[in-house]
Amino acid sequence: MSGYRNVIILILAICLMQAAASFLGVITPVGLTELKSGETLTGLIGAIYSTGFMAGAWAGPALIGRYGTIRLYAAAAAITAVCALAMGMVPGIAAWGAARVLQGIGFGLLFASAESWLGQAVPTDRRGDMMGFYYFLSRIAGLLAPFLAFGLSALDPRGLNWVSILLCLSLTTLCLTRREEPAPPAREVMRLPDLFRLAPSAVTGCFLAGLLNTGTLALLPTWTSTFEIGGGGTSAAAWAAAAAAAGALLVQWPAGRMSDRVERRLVVAGLSLFSGAAALALAAGATRFSEPVVLALLCLWGAGAFAFYGVCAAHAIDRAGPGRIPQVMSGILFVWAAGSVAGPVMSGVAMSLGGPQALFGLAAAGLFLLAGIMLVRSRVRPPPVVTEAFRPTEAPSGGLPVPGPGAAGPT
Repeated sequence: MSGYRNVIILILAICLMQAAASFLGVITPVGLTELKSGETLTGLIGAIYSTGFMAGAWAGPALIGRYGTIRLYAAAAAITAVCALAMGMVPGIAAWGAARVLQGIGFGLLFASAESWLGQAVPTDRRGDMMGFYYFLSRIAGLLAPFLAFGLSALDPRGLNWVSILLCLSLTTLCLTRREEPAPPAREVMRLPDLFRLAPSAVTGCFLAGLLNTGTLALLPTWTSTFEIGGGGTSAAAWAAAAAAAGALLVQWPAGRMSDRVERRLVVAGLSLFSGAAALALAAGATRFSEPVVLALLCLWGAGAFAFYGVCAAHAIDRAGPGRIPQVMSGILFVWAAGSVAGPVMSGVAMSLGGPQALFGLAAAGLFLLAGIMLVRSRVRPPPVVTEAFRPTEAPSGGLPVPGPGAAGPT
């Protein structure tokens, strides 16, 4: 348990920040609907948020090197909180769009700075275990946060005030940790071709996590539009999303622990095959299955689909070495966000051309492709060998990204 005690304060701070991001991710589209923005404009604002997140994640290592981890985190948290307050004071489509761009940049910087600090405290031989624990808690925070607005209009400033409260609590928690702030990393940004050559499996897995998971979740309410469970409509969509999230909560931590004992790419392959089989069943028989069976299959799909990102991130850290962890993990965040921008578009086109069954058909095809890539790569290139114990005081920085619903769409 000593490993958990060493990082629990940092994890708590990031979970509070994750809760703020998740809260915004839920309340923003609902608020834009109340402002009569229309589906196209709402989707555009979501896309520019993801673009801002990509920019923040990409610039993270250089800004950490210039200003330091805590100072950058404090500045990004303040800007993001101010934008949330401004959304409550000026409930307009243009103002919300501008605020979401800045919030995307802010959350990209927050994840890059906080998680790079967390990475230096994670023992090498327990990386998957600790990442699974981290993602497990962050998913709980992301699921619970939207209930803070229960009974409030999305345009009610009291709801948006919660975002500022959560960010301030996150900043306070981070500043009060007794763990020494990591030394600033080198300021250069790793180019995407270099990142791909370093860890092609991790880059591919994280991109497909953004592409497939974000796209499927974005179209899930449309897919469940004819369901009757919970009274239909948004209630049916909420049940479907909750079923997928429940599967992820059950598998995330055990999958991380397993990847410390079994080659990480084989764990990703297994999760992908498992999830792909559930997605294929949903694509082939969702209209014939009873709704409880569909929810059970969604739980199985989410168990694999939402768990492999963390294992891919651990694999990227394994390849990075302590000197390049911030650059590598910021690049991984950028790649995931790029997939999350393209995912809803691709899933929407698939449903338009192939009908509702094409949504999970596309997901199944992508998951089976990922499984094949991981199996081939595990044969072509052996896993890295850790030759010395991890010493937190000597590692300059690191990163364990956890994109949540508010951070770009996953979680």
